Amino acid sequence: MKKDEILIYLLVGLIVIFLISLGYFTWQKRNVKTVAANTSAVVKPIDILPEVGKTTKYDVPVLMYHYVRIAPEGDTLGKNLSVTPQNFVDQMAWLKQNNYATIKVSDLADPNKKEISKIIAENKKPIAVTFDDGYEDAYIAAYPALQKEGFIGTFYIIRDFIGRPGYMNQNQINELDFIGNEIGSHTLSHLDLSKNSEEVQQKQIEDSKQSAMSFCYPSGKYNETTVNLVKEAGYTTAVTTKSGIVNQDSNLLELKRVRVNDGNAESLRLAIEKAYSNGN
Repeated sequence: MKKDEILIYLLVGLIVIFLISLGYFTWQKRNVKTVAANTSAVVKPIDILPEVGKTTKYDVPVLMYHYVRIAPEGDTLGKNLSVTPQNFVDQMAWLKQNNYATIKVSDLADPNKKEISKIIAENKKPIAVTFDDGYEDAYIAAYPALQKEGFIGTFYIIRDFIGRPGYMNQNQINELDFIGNEIGSHTLSHLDLSKNSEEVQQKQIEDSKQSAMSFCYPSGKYNETTVNLVKEAGYTTAVTTKSGIVNQDSNLLELKRVRVNDGNAESLRLAIEKAYSNGN
């Protein structure tokens, strides 16, 4: 075979290989586009789903608890501030059954109302569960009952009482915080702020803050100076002992609550209804 004939055969072979390769890659490209088109028609990426819109009108009961225990005989004041562990369990179960979902008190100050809007978008009802003073039974009895229902609470701590007999220690408080509960301030030593000087009030409010965004007035006692100091200290919300339901028009630094007395789930329902009648 002559040299020129060999070159011609090689050239023809290369052309054939090139045409076959070109045809294969063209077919593959078209097939990938078809698969992608079919897939996009079936699967909708999560990141392009519509966001939850901001809720502008809402009602939020803020429940007020102190002790979750069986009160000692003869302790009248303590009994009035106590809910038995079993009744607390029943009350939390009733909230769950009646479509409530919990928020932190500080969530009320979110300008976008993210948590409230999310709950309402899921056709549930927002509620906050608060505990005053930092008693140890809040960790021993209340915390497990909250967890059982998938709830969180806001725990107002008297800072100087941490670790005392009957009160939570710092490790317990840290655990509540870590798991998603809110740790609020209840001052350093639970003074009647309304009867103390501005300097004393400021120390009680500022030195007890740490990372807290919500404040609780001890025994519900405060005055205009107190509210201003709470705001200056950087708290975004503060709760009182006044009865009522929080809504979009509520003063965030004078939030009303629903006092919960000892009783079954029905007693909780009645307490919430009574608070509604007292307004915001």
